[in-house]
Amino acid sequence: QDHETADGVKQMFIVMEFVDGQTLQEKKSSLTLKQAIDYGIQIAEGLAAAHEKGIVHRDIKPENIMIRKDGIAQIMDFGLAKLAGVSRLTKAGSTVGTAGYMSPEQVQGQETDHRSDIFSFGVLLYEMLTGKSPFTAAHESAILYEIVNVDVPPPSSIKPEIESELDRIVLECMEKDPNERMQSIKQVAIDLNRFKRTSSRTRLSRTFQTGTVSKTMNVPGAQKINGVPSTLKKYLPWGIAGTVSILAIVLFLMRPSGNSMISSPINASIVLPDSIRPLFYGGGSPPVISPDGRNIALIDASNGQILVYSLEDKTIIRLRKTEGSSEPFWSPDGKYIGFFNNFRLKRTDLIGGTPVTICLAVNARGGSWNRNNQIIFTNDYQAPILVVSADGGNPKPVTTLDSTRHEGSHRFPFFLPDGKHFLYLNRTMSTTGEAEGDAIYAGSLDGSVKKMIVRSSTNAMYADGYIVFLQNRNIMAQQFDPDNLTLQGDPFVIDKSVINDVSWNLAMYSVSTNGILMSQHGQLSSGAPVLIYNRKGKIIQSLGEMDEQNTPRFSPDANSLAVWLYDIKSRKTNIWIYDLRTGGKTRLTNGKDGEFSPVWTPDGSRILFSANNQNMRIYETFTHKNSGRKRYFQLNDYLQMLDYSRNGKFILVQKTNADMNNNDIDWIDAEKRDALHPLVATQFDEVGARFSPDGKWISYTSNETGEYEIYVTSFLNKNSQSWKLTDNAKIGARWGANSSELFYINNDGMIIEIQLVFSSDGIKSVSKKSLFKVPLTTEDFDVSPDGEKIAFVRAFEVEHLHFPPISMKLFWFNAKREY
Repeated sequence: QDHETADGVKQMFIVMEFVDGQTLQEKKSSLTLKQAIDYGIQIAEGLAAAHEKGIVHRDIKPENIMIRKDGIAQIMDFGLAKLAGVSRLTKAGSTVGTAGYMSPEQVQGQETDHRSDIFSFGVLLYEMLTGKSPFTAAHESAILYEIVNVDVPPPSSIKPEIESELDRIVLECMEKDPNERMQSIKQVAIDLNRFKRTSSRTRLSRTFQTGTVSKTMNVPGAQKINGVPSTLKKYLPWGIAGTVSILAIVLFLMRPSGNSMISSPINASIVLPDSIRPLFYGGGSPPVISPDGRNIALIDASNGQILVYSLEDKTIIRLRKTEGSSEPFWSPDGKYIGFFNNFRLKRTDLIGGTPVTICLAVNARGGSWNRNNQIIFTNDYQAPILVVSADGGNPKPVTTLDSTRHEGSHRFPFFLPDGKHFLYLNRTMSTTGEAEGDAIYAGSLDGSVKKMIVRSSTNAMYADGYIVFLQNRNIMAQQFDPDNLTLQGDPFVIDKSVINDVSWNLAMYSVSTNGILMSQHGQLSSGAPVLIYNRKGKIIQSLGEMDEQNTPRFSPDANSLAVWLYDIKSRKTNIWIYDLRTGGKTRLTNGKDGEFSPVWTPDGSRILFSANNQNMRIYETFTHKNSGRKRYFQLNDYLQMLDYSRNGKFILVQKTNADMNNNDIDWIDAEKRDALHPLVATQFDEVGARFSPDGKWISYTSNETGEYEIYVTSFLNKNSQSWKLTDNAKIGARWGANSSELFYINNDGMIIEIQLVFSSDGIKSVSKKSLFKVPLTTEDFDVSPDGEKIAFVRAFEVEHLHFPPISMKLFWFNAKREY
C-alpha cells in the first residue's frame, strides 16, 4: 500500500507486481499432459515454499495462477491467506474460498491448515490433466454438496491415457478427510517429479477405442453396435497394436505357463461409445471376461441389458430379452452366459437365442459354471451356495451358514479347475455394531470341504495358478494350489484403486483362465439421502445421510416417511421411519433376515412389510411402540407387499409363481386373511400395483408389449379391460390426491403427471403433462396423499460419476516385480 499527492489531495492506492502472461484459467483447456505435469510441479513447489513459511493460501484456483511468458507458473493473490497457528480471521461457521476449489473443511466452515491448499491443488491438477472439473453439479450449493459427500472419479476415467500413478497423486490430494489426504505439498512435488522422470520408462500401454466396423456380423435376433476397423486384425487376434508389441502378444498366447519373456504387465484400455454406460454398482456387473479371453460381458445401465464386447473384432452385441439383468457369468466354453433376471437364474447363447429359465433366484449374489454343466450360485442376499444343472432343476445347498460365526451369506462362488471345488466369499453380519470376520473360503459340491483361504471382503477368482482377491481396493494375487487348497509364497499387488461396491461386496474385476485381468478404476459412494421435492421441481427437504434405502412410503397424514434401509456396518436391512417435521429417523424393525416394502395401514397405526424368512412373507408391526413383528399372512407363497386400500378392506401383493415364468397381482381380504385372490394373472409379468384413492381402480406395470408399461384396470370387476397409459415408462405409477391423478417417471427421467377422466365404461380420456426432470439417478419414488410432495430415493450416489474405461492387463503375474 502507498500514497501520492496529486493536486494537493492525498490518494491512497495499492501497488502490485505486474506479471506478463496468461492466467491458468485461460490456458488450462489447451494444456498437453507434459505441460500439465510441469506446471503442477511448479505450483506445488511454490506452495511448498509458502507452507514452509507458515502461510496457507486458502484460494488456490486457475485465476490465481499466472503462466508467465518465460513458462514459469506463479501463484498470485494471497489476499485470503492466513498464518499457520493464527486463529481464524473470519467469523465461526463462515466459509472462505472459491466454490469448486474449496476443501471439505472450508465448505463446512471448519478450521483449515496447509492440507486445505493440498485439496485445492488436487482440484487444479485434475483440471489441468483432464480439461474438466471433478465437480460437475449445475449450481454452487450442489457443488459444495459434492465436495463434502461425493468421491471423485480418477482422471483416467476421463482421459484413459493418464497413468495410474497420476490417478493416485490426484486422488490422495483430494481425500475428504484431511488426515487421509497427502500431508505435504512438498511430497506432492516430489511424487510429480518422480513420475515425470520415470514415465517414459514405465510399462507399455495402449488405448483402443470402439467406432465403426467394416464388416457385418450375422447374428439372428441380436442388435449390433459397430466398432472400429482394425488394420492389424489378420495379424493379431484382438486387434491390439501400437506400443503393445506383436512379440508380447505372441508370447502371451503361446506361453505354456505363467512364465514368459515379458518382465512387466502390459496395460490396455477399452473406451466404449458414449451411448454405453456400464452398470458397475448395486448388482450390476464387473467387466466379465470369457474363459478364453475373447469376449467381455457387461450390463448396460440404461436398461440392464447384457452386452457382449468382442476383443477379436471390437463389435458389441446386445443379447435379446435380457433387459433388467444382473451378474452375468460365462459357461466354460464361452458359448453361453448365465445371468439373473426377474427373480430367476437364466442362460442364453451369443447367437440370438431366447433365454431359458433354469430355476428361481430371488435376490442373487453371483454364479459359476463348470464343465459338468453344473451351476453354483447364491439365490438370495442372505443364503448359502446352491448347485443346479444348467439344464434346469431343483437347486440343492452345498454350503451351510454357521450361526456361531455370524455367517450371513455365502456369495460369488467361483469354480476351481476340477469342477468339484470352488471359492466363495463367506460374509458375516452383526445383530449389533459392526460385522467382522469376512474371508474367502474353499468349498466342495459334496459339502465335505469348508476351508478358510484368505481374509477378504469381496469376490475372489482363480487363474493361471493364482488366487486373485481384493484388499483395500487393491487387487492381490497369490500362488494357490487348487488340488491341496493351499497358498504359496506372498501376496502381491496386481492392480490398484479398483471400484468396490461395499454393499454387495463386489469388486469390479474379472480374470480369464489364460490370465487376462479386466477391471474398472474409481470410487463409489454407497447410499444417498432421501430427497423430497414439490410439484414445481424444488427440493424442500433432505432426509438422512449416505444411506442405502428404498421404497419410500408417505404415512396417511403425510408427517412421516417409511423406507427400508440397509446398514452397511451390521449388514442388515430393516424398516425405518423418518419424521418429516424434525428430519429424524427411527428404526422400526430389527429382524436379521431382511425386511422390505413397507406399507402403512390407513389409520397409520401399523406397517405391513415383506420379510425374507426362508421365503418372502408378509408381516406387520405397530408404528408407535416396540411390539416386534408378527406374521400377517400364513400361506407359503413368495409374496411382496404392495399396497393397502384406503378403506382398510383390501391388500395388494405381488406373487412370484412356482413355475417361475412370471409375477402376478393378487389381493387379500384384510379381515379374513384366508386366501390369495388373483387380480391380474396372465402369462406376462405384472408388478408394482397400487390402489387408486377411491379404491375403484388399480394401476400396475406389465411387459405385455415386450416393454414394461403402466396400465389401469377396475378393481374386482372381472369383465373390466386394462388400459395402457404409457409408451415410455421407467418407474411408476403413483396416485396423487385423487383417483384422476397419476405420476410416473419416463425413460428420459421426467416426472409425468397423468390426468384421467373416467366414464361408466372405464377411462374416457387421458392427458399428460411434464412436471420436471429428476436431477438424479432414481431407484424409487412416492407421492404424498395430498399430491404435493414427491419423495425420491437413490441406493447409490452415482449421478456425477464418470463411467471409467475398462482396463485390461496382460502378464499381470509379473506385477510382483512392479509394485
